[in-house]
Amino acid sequence: MTVVELKEKLIAEINLINDEELLSNILRNVELEQELNEIYILSADERDAVREGIEQIESGQFYTSDEANTIINKCLGK
Repeated sequence: MTVVELKEKLIAEINLINDEELLSNILRNVELEQELNEIYILSADERDAVREGIEQIESGQFYTSDEANTIINKCLGK
């Protein structure tokens, strides 16, 4: 089935649906898919933060997951 055929079939099926909740869920899924396909452009501050993070990793200034979990557990009194 081609993309055009799939779209036509989907539109036809959606036109038969009267359940508002189901239609809302379908719409939400379609909108989410569209958002996932959009390219997010980082701001200058975000780019700087990413560069800083990369530099910290390269210089060994980071915690492993186990180390971070240990620190978090200590802070939570566990």
